[in-house]
Amino acid sequence: MRFRPVQEELRVGMVVFDRSHDMVGVVDGLVGPVVRLSRPTGFTWQSRSASVRPGTSYERRQLRAISMLHRQRFKGLKR
Repeated sequence: MRFRPVQEELRVGMVVFDRSHDMVGVVDGLVGPVVRLSRPTGFTWQSRSASVRPGTSYERRQLRAISMLHRQRFKGLKR
């Protein structure tokens, strides 16, 4: 296993996979060892930077699909 400083690779707006929550999200902020994450549905959470890795192309497509589904479901609800 290769050890690397995860914090240097992460940046705001990056799609990542959080192993501790088993979810894909977008980095909203970095504060020390804590990463603030969000999903297109509005769900936000915090995780340790050590449990977050850059998202794969499959996970980026998954997040886009979640975003499109969320938009489609709530399209007619806003006035």
